[in-house]
Amino acid sequence: MGGVTSSPAGIACGFTCSASFAIGTPVMLAAAPAKGYTFAGWNGGGCAGIGTCVVTINAPITVNASYTANSNSDITLLSAILPSSRSVKVGSTATVFATMVNSSTDTTANTCTVLPATTLAAGFSFQATDAKTNALTGSANVPVNIAPGAAQSFELALTPNVPMPPSQLPFTFACANAPAEASVIGLNTLLFSAATVQPPDIVALAATQTNDGIVDIPGAAGAGAFAVATVNLGTPATITASANVGEANLPVLISICQTVPATGQCMAPPAASVAMSVAANATPTFAVFVQGKGEVPFLPATNRVFVQFQDDIGSILGSTSVAVRTQ
Repeated sequence: MGGVTSSPAGIACGFTCSASFAIGTPVMLAAAPAKGYTFAGWNGGGCAGIGTCVVTINAPITVNASYTANSNSDITLLSAILPSSRSVKVGSTATVFATMVNSSTDTTANTCTVLPATTLAAGFSFQATDAKTNALTGSANVPVNIAPGAAQSFELALTPNVPMPPSQLPFTFACANAPAEASVIGLNTLLFSAATVQPPDIVALAATQTNDGIVDIPGAAGAGAFAVATVNLGTPATITASANVGEANLPVLISICQTVPATGQCMAPPAASVAMSVAANATPTFAVFVQGKGEVPFLPATNRVFVQFQDDIGSILGSTSVAVRTQ
């Protein structure tokens, strides 16, 4: 019927439906209806109604979430996160932007939130933003309504408490009257890591020829290409850039080159990977080439090209991706 997540992280029903928090900690709970169900309200802990439930831990507390089956709801949520990776020092805050789209033509999505979907040793907050300026609007951790056919952008802020190896963090994008959006690696997840000293932090953004996040291959034996721009917000490092199709088995060959930013021309012939030294605040750019060896159906959740940036011990400290298809 649905689940519940918390901030600070710890509760992620139906994985972990109880957790321990320090005395005096305010814990925010958010409902995540399953497909075909609507959140009906809270019961317990002083919470009621369908808004976000906030309880202050002074003793054991039980809060129940109720769900009802939908009869004719047509709301489907779509979501994305940019950039798709951050690497920061423990105690520092990393921010990324998220977008949630209400694809319904006639129904408002109510009480919409974005919360970590798994336990996370980090402080977390979400806040709505103005999509045109990225300026924060409203207050932190306050749910919003999304009109039919509209999109709402958010800033997500994570402050790690302990070192964390690079891991894909899923998030729950949910509204009270809509099922949560499924997690798609590279689309609405965040590759996140933290270290005791500031690591390289390669923020990467991909640009396709049609500016829609899709690299098109003209015919089964055709070739497509896209560009990647980066900035190192962390410390200098030797970085290796490479591209792959993740866990998908796609009939394509992929190569990459570092480019001259002003012209987009390759500095060397495209290869399987490119190694380079990247200074703090440096902005190297790349071109990625995708050679078709067969038909690639349009399945953007699984058929993707990932561009990854690894340090000299193989840790992935930056990543971005695009969907790929045969046209």
